[in-house]
Amino acid sequence: MKIRIPAFFLLALACSASAADLKGNCEIRILGTSTLHDFTGSVRCQPFPVQLVRGSDGRTMIPAVGISVLVDEMDTQNKSRDKQMREMFQSGKFPRIQAFLAELDPDKIRQEMSKGRNGKSTVDLSLKIRDVERRIRATIGNLRETPGRVSFDSEFQLSLKDYDLKPPTVLFGAIRVGDRITVNATFRLDEASSK
Repeated sequence: MKIRIPAFFLLALACSASAADLKGNCEIRILGTSTLHDFTGSVRCQPFPVQLVRGSDGRTMIPAVGISVLVDEMDTQNKSRDKQMREMFQSGKFPRIQAFLAELDPDKIRQEMSKGRNGKSTVDLSLKIRDVERRIRATIGNLRETPGRVSFDSEFQLSLKDYDLKPPTVLFGAIRVGDRITVNATFRLDEASSK
């Protein structure tokens, strides 16, 4: 789903305190179930900026991050299912799925990932689908740092019903998409000056 998926901002955790601006990108995988078989989908998020700000206490923070995906770019490798999915999201009226994060503390996230949590941390985000916005907790892990770049993975689950969405069906309802969707994302943050 078009998600400015949340946990990604943690990325800044790995960036040097001197870096002020980052460019963010992500690849998102959607995992769903149906009465016939499970399915996957994919979409790229729109590029997004991440600003690192040093507070008066010397800590580096990320005040806010917004991530979005275009519903019409979501692809499950099944044209009929994709058409129904776009209708469910009302992509003509609501073309984007958006995620928002605020007040992220990269150092705190990095510390959580390094302490007995299997290399993982959590972040809360606000996920907006159509005109419904809900709080979601995402897990982040697999932090990778190289000069000028930070990458990590994120995962969360959501219920279509929580967003007032009716799962697609075929054959008069005999085949139905399940309510729970798992969203996995790989985020990459590059220093704004990097190519």
